[in-house]
Amino acid sequence: MAARWSSENVVVELRDAQATAMSVDCLGQHAVLSGRRFLYVVNLEAPSEAPRKIGRPSKWDVGTVQWNPHKAESHVFAASSNQRVDLYTWRDGCGEVHASLQGHTRVISDLDWSWFDPEYLVTSSVDTYICIWDTRDTRKPTVALSAVAGASQVKWNKRNQYLLASSHDGDVRIWDKRVSTALLPHYNLCRVSTTL
Repeated sequence: MAARWSSENVVVELRDAQATAMSVDCLGQHAVLSGRRFLYVVNLEAPSEAPRKIGRPSKWDVGTVQWNPHKAESHVFAASSNQRVDLYTWRDGCGEVHASLQGHTRVISDLDWSWFDPEYLVTSSVDTYICIWDTRDTRKPTVALSAVAGASQVKWNKRNQYLLASSHDGDVRIWDKRVSTALLPHYNLCRVSTTL
């Protein structure tokens, strides 16, 4: 990890981490790097300190990791591995899994926290489903949106709390979480016109 403060470069080497994903919290205080056996939390205010390790309950690599973007929930992050998302709590230099989300039948490709509601998380998978989760009730997704092809990415709209977008083999679909079908016909990224 390399970071820049003023005119200094601080380089921290984590040779054993074999990190596959990384995220920085909304306060800019911590970064989490996902390794095969551990998650490594780096204190960005003192980056030369040894990172803290959190054991992982999975043999699968982490596909994606993301801190909750809300200040009140800045101690929570999500990490996907295979068909499961683990929700972690980071407090006082210690982290632990406090919940797991299991609703996909194939590998989870992406996840994203809602910009409006700190409890809402969306996941996408190659199983053709986009699942919206309320992390207060982790038994099953609150909404499952079905597409024809698996999704490689999913992102919440930053201006409208109900809308999200997902990408499917070059197509983009716009979804409204209040209805179970795509709002607009899919858009092929290769065919979208840029003329106004």
